[in-house]
Amino acid sequence: MGNEFWIGLLIQLVVYGVSIGTIYGIMRTRLDYIEKKLDKHNNVAERVYKLEADSKVAFEKIAVENNRIKDLEGWQKHEQEKE
Repeated sequence: MGNEFWIGLLIQLVVYGVSIGTIYGIMRTRLDYIEKKLDKHNNVAERVYKLEADSKVAFEKIAVENNRIKDLEGWQKHEQEKE
């Protein structure tokens, strides 16, 4: 086999190596971008979950306060009926 064959093979290998490196770089950049978007999404999901939990606690507190008000109103009516 002549030198031309080996030079051609070497050039092809270099071209393939550069092409594969470029494709890897592009894919890595895209994956990094997608990972950042996923992190943002997960952060939003965690905050929404916390807000839902906080609102549930707030609604429970409101329900307790409404029951207290009803009890006081009933107690007040009962006291007025005694008089």
